[in-house]
Amino acid sequence: MKLPNVRKMFVPDPGYTIGDCDLDRADLQVVVWEAEDVELKDMLRAGIDIHMENAKLLYNTTAVSPTQRAIGKKFIHLTNYGGKARTCAKGCGLTIAQAEYLQRRWFQMHPRILAWHRRTQESLMQTRTVWNAFGFRRFYFSRIENTLPEALAWVPQSTVAIVINHGLRNIFQNLPQVQLLLQVHDSLVLQFPTKQTSALLPKIKQQLSITIPYTDPLVIGVGLKTSTVSWGDCKKVNW
Repeated sequence: MKLPNVRKMFVPDPGYTIGDCDLDRADLQVVVWEAEDVELKDMLRAGIDIHMENAKLLYNTTAVSPTQRAIGKKFIHLTNYGGKARTCAKGCGLTIAQAEYLQRRWFQMHPRILAWHRRTQESLMQTRTVWNAFGFRRFYFSRIENTLPEALAWVPQSTVAIVINHGLRNIFQNLPQVQLLLQVHDSLVLQFPTKQTSALLPKIKQQLSITIPYTDPLVIGVGLKTSTVSWGDCKKVNW
């Protein structure tokens, strides 16, 4: 049974356009910058379909199906966040042996990801804390040997939340014509006067361009979908 698109319940006010601003591959980019993986950085900067390329690497082939791409994307996400082979196998419909092989292959090709895991584990063991690039930290009081996946996930997730909230604050302070409606982790839903669309879109994009203060600074790109009908009818636009 196909479920209804509940986002269509949210409609802009008369004379307004609703917009959905979404950070592009936000969590993945933070993971790559935390790991300082030069190859993955270059792929992201070049706009390459990184999930397709990673799936090719995992399956050791020059072409992958959409299903293989989806499995590869999920598998690498789980692995990057410290998922063990059993967890990845269950989540991706693989055998444990297959998951173990693919994880070995992934870490062999991208050893800096594994090095980031080890640095995070060392920080947990020594101080019970992890830090993000903005200087925020989280303490863990439970058994340290069980907290690595949670800590690995917290770093990119907290970083992305700070980025989108900085953008939200910027829009609130600098663009009074824009009405903020909703924050959804790595995206903002807002509405603005339709007649001012061409003038406002570049300004909104500028307010959402937040620099994450790594040694190699990271600015996560933002995509936009708009509609004059409803949130559920938003379509991608270039800005």
